[in-house]
Amino acid sequence: MVPEREIFGNIPLGPIIYIIALLVVALMVYAVYRRVKIWRLGKPDNRLVGRRSARWKAFINAAIIDGLFHRKFVAVAENIGHRPAVLKDLIPQEFYPGVSHFLIFMGCLFLLVATSMDIVSHYIYDFIVGNVYFFHLLLSNVGGLMALIGVIMVFFRRYGERPERLDNKTEDLMALLSISVIVITGFVVQGFRIAATELPFHPTWSYWAPIGRMLALAFSGIDHDSLLLIHRSMWWVHSLIVFGFLIYIAWNFNRLWHIILSPLNVFWKNLGPRGAMVPIDLEKATALGVAKVEDFSWKNLLDLDACTRCGRCADVCPAHLSGKVLNPKKVIQDLKGNLLDKAPALLAAKAKRNTQEQAPVQAETRPMIGGVIETEAIWNCTTCYACQEVCPVAIEPMYKIGEMRRNLVMEQALIPETAEGALRSIENRGHPWRGTALTRTSWFEGMDIPTMADNPEIDILYWVGCTEALEDRSVKVAQATAKLMKLAGVKFGVLGNEESCCGDPARRLGNEYLYQRQAVKNIEVLKKYNFKKIVTGCPHCFNTLKNEYPHFGGNYEVVHHTDFLLQLFKEGKLKILKGPQGKVTYHDPCYLGRYNNLYEQPRELLSYIPDVILVEMAQNRERSFCCGGGGGHMWLEEQAAGQRINAMRTDQARAAKADIVATACPYCLQMFQDGIKTIGSEETLKVMDISEILAASAVYQASEISNEAMCDRISVP
Repeated sequence: MVPEREIFGNIPLGPIIYIIALLVVALMVYAVYRRVKIWRLGKPDNRLVGRRSARWKAFINAAIIDGLFHRKFVAVAENIGHRPAVLKDLIPQEFYPGVSHFLIFMGCLFLLVATSMDIVSHYIYDFIVGNVYFFHLLLSNVGGLMALIGVIMVFFRRYGERPERLDNKTEDLMALLSISVIVITGFVVQGFRIAATELPFHPTWSYWAPIGRMLALAFSGIDHDSLLLIHRSMWWVHSLIVFGFLIYIAWNFNRLWHIILSPLNVFWKNLGPRGAMVPIDLEKATALGVAKVEDFSWKNLLDLDACTRCGRCADVCPAHLSGKVLNPKKVIQDLKGNLLDKAPALLAAKAKRNTQEQAPVQAETRPMIGGVIETEAIWNCTTCYACQEVCPVAIEPMYKIGEMRRNLVMEQALIPETAEGALRSIENRGHPWRGTALTRTSWFEGMDIPTMADNPEIDILYWVGCTEALEDRSVKVAQATAKLMKLAGVKFGVLGNEESCCGDPARRLGNEYLYQRQAVKNIEVLKKYNFKKIVTGCPHCFNTLKNEYPHFGGNYEVVHHTDFLLQLFKEGKLKILKGPQGKVTYHDPCYLGRYNNLYEQPRELLSYIPDVILVEMAQNRERSFCCGGGGGHMWLEEQAAGQRINAMRTDQARAAKADIVATACPYCLQMFQDGIKTIGSEETLKVMDISEILAASAVYQASEISNEAMCDRISVP
């Protein structure tokens, strides 16, 4: 006899299940319809227009790499969260929860494939015979076992280990119990079937279903008629449990909807530059920023439902980890709660508008800003992008915080005093450094550097930035970079007094009007010159000029100074004979790394320096810990509770046993400088920009002078 899969074997009324299934599917479709109506309360999302082919490509990549292989789920994140002490040195932080989710995901996927094979074989083409039947048995057993092991692992983590980032709710317990009961009853049904059919007549077939076989052996003492009756009964029990579970998740729209919503959210994720804020049409806008949850875009409302409350964002948020009010996960969940509370009234008002009836104005019983979301939490964000980097389903907490900050500043005129002073300085002086005695040309006095006004045809424009031109410590970085470019024979110029703040501090502090004024003014200046490339040492200027000025017609090739200097070394225009000895650890600036994916170029540049040992901090590259200066925090007096973020990062550098912290951002440089003083490590640790380390070494232009001659001319400090 050829082994084959018999659909509805021993189930005389089995086809009735299709009627039940149809009703359940209709209920689930209705549940999605209800939710889509809520998402459509939001505004259009201008970031999602066009790029359909790119969107599909990104979605497929994300589905395979992040979905199927769980790249973000099992990523290493050292020194955060909690795990059993015995495992701390053996298993990466995210490995355990990542593997548990992978087992549940793949197990359920295998079971879904097995069920789909049943349907196709029964109604389209009968192919589950012979070896395919054995494969079907094995697939269902492996899938069920994987899902069950994954659920047990999650039970242990949630209710045994209890990490702080997870908030256990009834829906979480119901999901785990439901999956467990469905898998177990499925195995029981298979066990009774095997005991009644295969063990007595074809015992070797059952080896392909090892779990079912073990249960069948346990049931084999029951008489044949009873086995058939129990099998029939358990089949219906199992089926009704499955459909009851589907009805439960449809009615409550609980977290298991992420099976559908997560891929949907990933498909509609922003494909533009990372962290780029959407310009406000200041002439047409009826509201500045977002003060009500329904004023977010529909994609942002989808975000709220797609969030699975995994807590990865909280585990990497520097503000949260330093003991401040901000918790990205809580922001998303609080906004979701606010949306669901208001949805019935908002939907009713929208229905009245659609029928041209006068909809009553709904008063805000609890304001979103200052009520649902604490104002302090909005100001805690350093815009480091860490929360969005680790999110497996493309949620954007930082974007929502930025929109609320815009409303605070431009509509409510609520802004910390120190930030207000920086914005006023940008407005009046073109830079945020109020009180500085330096001018835009002070840093290059005596260096014989031309301005673009002197030579409009220079190919390389060196955009110095406010901090490196006007802040005493950072001036040395600009000087070092310029010296290296001159030594390599690069013909470059600067804007001098024509250069003005790029506007990044204004935009990140919430003043979109001031940002746009600065952007338009700078673009008008740049139009006068015929340069081919902009080189800058500030990641904030780099990100703004490269990724955000195109919104206003400013399209330029922008290169960070580490990348530019690296090319000079690769081309042999610069070489180093001797560098400062010791251990150097490189700190990844957020706006260079996570925003623009420049991780290896600075490290490769450091590798050109002999006598330097490069050591890594525990959190590096994508998981680098913010210095605390982004999001306008360079000009915000930190008065919030908890530790100082820069001191925490400096402690991490000290733990790496480094002699020098190398960075490539003037904000990071200053924050580390302050952090070193805070932790009292002035004697053992210093911070330098990479260009300073290079300039302090014995550097020469290979084509111009011999090694021996250069050794006579340059000494290493």
